[in-house]
Amino acid sequence: MSKTWKQIFLVFAFLFTESQGQNKSSCSSSNFSFDQLNKQLKDIKDCLEAVSENWKTHQKADFFNQLHVLTEIIYKQQTTELLELLPANCAVPAVPKDGGLLCVSAENNIYCKPMCNAGYDFDFIRRSRLYEKCGAASQHKWTTQYIGGNRLALCTKSDITVAGSPSAFFPKDKDCHKTKSDEQLMRNITNIFHSDLITAGITSFISSCLICGHN
Repeated sequence: MSKTWKQIFLVFAFLFTESQGQNKSSCSSSNFSFDQLNKQLKDIKDCLEAVSENWKTHQKADFFNQLHVLTEIIYKQQTTELLELLPANCAVPAVPKDGGLLCVSAENNIYCKPMCNAGYDFDFIRRSRLYEKCGAASQHKWTTQYIGGNRLALCTKSDITVAGSPSAFFPKDKDCHKTKSDEQLMRNITNIFHSDLITAGITSFISSCLICGHN
């Protein structure tokens, strides 16, 4: 987990604990609305690091373990988003660490575009290989440069990015998670992918999602 995400989930866990202390029987959306939590996150994010410095080592470790559970909840929900797009009999693709998969369902198939965070590159040259697919057209097996299975790509730390097309990398200072949180950036990368698919003769898009890997 990156330092940024550690801080975010530290704050979230702190807010959750405080709210639960006031009303232990309720986890309703009215008590935990996005707008409320988001405002509180912004209000206290500059203070929490100083507060946690006073915790004992075992307390920090225990808190970190709880944060890991929180992140896994979010990642599990991402998988649910992807499952809704997958054609029957297609395996869930492995999301590259330090990157993500931009997936679009169309014409009884799913097309996933591997993307890497800035500062990472693909293991295999794929400048002309913008996406992988699974569905009726591929006998419900993933096309992949790896031997069988559901691994579509790996993102490896690199000072240069030569293995993928420019659109296969998230903007500098905007990794997968930050891109996903920005509606305009999401529209931009989705429109680019739609254009790539249309060029390949693929239309009738049904739905899309961006699934982020662990950083």
